[in-house]
Amino acid sequence: MKNDHGARRRKVLGIGVAVIGGAIMAPAGAQTKKVQKAQAQYQDKPKSGQQCDGCAQFVAPASCKLVEGEIAPKGWCLFFAPKPS
Repeated sequence: MKNDHGARRRKVLGIGVAVIGGAIMAPAGAQTKKVQKAQAQYQDKPKSGQQCDGCAQFVAPASCKLVEGEIAPKGWCLFFAPKPS
């Protein structure tokens, strides 16, 4: 069986770069397009101690700056970035 971790990693990095690049290039006040939960590999439970309510992208009570739809505070996705201390 072929190991495709490298291809998967490139795909994830490509999605992340596109989302972040779009957010940086958007004019102030403009809405950026959010990615679908499947693209972000969103799950409604924490992963390795990381959860949405500890992420810089989480918007209480149940939203995200990057992922569309309702987001569980105890959820997780590929775009997890810890809130600054």
